[in-house]
Formats: sequence, structure tokens, C-alpha cells
Amino acid sequence: MSRTTRIIDGNGSGTAAKVSPDGFLYTQEAPYPPSGEDTKLSIYREFITLNGDGATSGIEAATGGEIYYVQAEAERDIYITSLSFLIADASASLQQFGGAAALTTGCRLYYEDNNGEINIGTGLQTNFDFVRLCQGNPAFGTGTDAFLAQNAVPTNIEAFIPILDFRQFGFKWGLKLQAGTLNRLVLEVNDNIAANTLTSFNAIAYGFRRNLD
Repeated sequence: MSRTTRIIDGNGSGTAAKVSPDGFLYTQEAPYPPSGEDTKLSIYREFITLNGDGATSGIEAATGGEIYYVQAEAERDIYITSLSFLIADASASLQQFGGAAALTTGCRLYYEDNNGEINIGTGLQTNFDFVRLCQGNPAFGTGTDAFLAQNAVPTNIEAFIPILDFRQFGFKWGLKLQAGTLNRLVLEVNDNIAANTLTSFNAIAYGFRRNLD
């Protein structure tokens, strides 16, 4: 036997939720956060750094197998919505890495949780490999200047600036680094990038932190 129920305001106003004739519950998004909820979120912006040291942001691996990463924190969940790469060098083109020859083995981007490593991108050897990993985002320029920012870092240096949006993978809030775990987002460099004398190579993770209390 069915039972009629009502969803009403718990403060005694008697205001009840409304349901359409088709069975849809009417809701409305508030233009402001509920009282106290605005303190739960804060902006997250971190370079991936050598061995997660929080300081060595330039990716300048002189030997293969160096890892650069961001990792979970003890008391706050991290949601990474995007990862912004910068590959800057003079006379850079899509078929090269920076302005030099393609890498031999390449880089690997992966996510690590309690179940192990999940590859996001492997064999990243050229500027185009990074652009393709990021699904051509952002798309600008034409011909030989496609995806290439002019006079970027510093004057007269070109740069590829692909942005990997993790929400494209179906993660509504981004890639989660759960508080108190070993979760991390890692870029593994398997070549001597220092020999390429790049002007600049780094990656910044963007998103938000969520307090648990």
C-alpha cells in the first residue's frame, strides 16, 4: 500500500516541495551558497613538481624515469579540473618537442590510486602528442602556426599551451585526489630533456580543494 508523503521546510514555515503532474520535482538553484557551505571550497593551483617536492616546477629531467607530480593532502579532497602544459622554445613546430627533435621514448601521464596506475597519455614524444592528448584545446591559429602562441616566454619565443580538461573524461567535478590517501597525478619523463635546451616546460594543475568538516 502506497503512502502519501510531503517534503517540507524543517524550520516550521510549512513550505512544501512541489511536484508536477508528470511526477517531476520542482527545484531551483540558489544564487548563493547555503550558510556555512561557502567555506568548504578553496581554489587549487599547483605546479606538478619533481618528486612532488612542491618547489621544482620546471621539468628539466637530465635522466630518464624522473617523475613530476601533485599528490593528495591529509585533510582536504582535491579535484583537478584541468592540467595546463607549457612547452616553449624558439622555432617550435608540432612535429618536434619544443624546437628540437622528437623525444625517443617520451613522457607518460598517469593517475595513481589504491588500485595502481591508470595511464592517461603514453609515448608523448612531440608537441603534437601533447596537443592531441588535450584534444586540441585550446584551438587557435592556422597552418604552421596552429596551436602555437607567438612571443610567449619571453619575447620571440613560441609556445604550445595545451590544456587537458578532465571533465571531458566524464568526471563532473574533475579528477579526485582523496584526502589521506596516496592518490597523485604524475608526469613521468623518460628522456634527457635537459639536452634539448628548452626555454620552458612545465604543467600546472587547476581545480579546487574541499574541506571535509
